[in-house]
Amino acid sequence: MDPQATHQLPQIVCIGDSLTQHGWDVGKRGWTAQLAQTYLRRMDVVNRGLSGFNTRWAKHTVPRIISPQNIRLVCILFGSNDAQFAPGKYHVPVDEFTDNLRDITRMFAGARMLLVTPPPVADRLYESMFEGPADRCCESTRLYADAVRSLAEELRIPCVDLWTAMETTATSTNTALDSFLWDGLHLNANGNDLLFSLLLQAIKSSYPELNPDSMPFVVPGHLDFANLDELTHMLAHSTSQKANE
Repeated sequence: MDPQATHQLPQIVCIGDSLTQHGWDVGKRGWTAQLAQTYLRRMDVVNRGLSGFNTRWAKHTVPRIISPQNIRLVCILFGSNDAQFAPGKYHVPVDEFTDNLRDITRMFAGARMLLVTPPPVADRLYESMFEGPADRCCESTRLYADAVRSLAEELRIPCVDLWTAMETTATSTNTALDSFLWDGLHLNANGNDLLFSLLLQAIKSSYPELNPDSMPFVVPGHLDFANLDELTHMLAHSTSQKANE
């Protein structure tokens, strides 16, 4: 089949650690699953979350698992594993973390991007998962959220500040961070809902051309044609338009 005659959907690529990999968990209203639902027939959402990965490992892995073609938006969320206490296996010093994150953004030079801060850690709940001391904490992770904000400002990439939004919402509603994190580290349904809403707000404000409310279907809707001949004509016309973009 002629590749020019196909209707490949543009992509939103989501890169990160377990907070992204778990984004497909529909039982917890995963944020990448919500993005996929929102952009049905408009863009494909590609989840390249790598549970347990830090930026040191990710910058060598991402080029091997993502094709740069047809990408409209890249969402990048790292920091929770890098923030493990030294000399833990996952720990990456914050300066190196910043450099690694910068290197990852360079892989998508020219593409639209969103940098997402890691969320806070609900220390008491997270500590309950360990028999001994926990391997990271809220204050250590804060440094990595700060680094994401600073890098986003330096590179002029929109920042989705999940850290601040979660802390602010918890304070304003007089609730604990536990209400957003099922184990003190990973997002529950409330946390996923919050991240999804922040991402959609950022897309609409920073990249209005990707607003799902105004994007047409890539393939015509069934009410838009009367028969196969009309459908074939519409497909050929839209393919020709795409080839000229």
